[in-house]
Amino acid sequence: HDRISPEMKMFRWTSINLNCNYAAKQHRDANNFGPSFIQAFGDFEDGCLNYWPEDDKYSDKEDKLKEADSLKLQLKDGLCLFNGNCSHSVDSFKGERYSVVFFCVRCF
Repeated sequence: HDRISPEMKMFRWTSINLNCNYAAKQHRDANNFGPSFIQAFGDFEDGCLNYWPEDDKYSDKEDKLKEADSLKLQLKDGLCLFNGNCSHSVDSFKGERYSVVFFCVRCF
């Protein structure tokens, strides 16, 4: 229990999404409420999560976001807390890549 971060201890979720060899195109999650936790596993190279934390989440300018403004997060390194309502995508990768996303749906 002492290895769990304070953020994870307070995190509540209703749903888990399991992905196998999926490189998501740039998108915003439509029905998430609050943050999401994600981690990737497997024998793979590349496959970083690109995340735009400054995305206003509401405009139709998603295709105009600059790559330079994104954070590249290596999900093999551990759990990552992010706002799925901000634009995000996954880089292409080689190998077997699995990811687990914990999130809360709006209706909860």
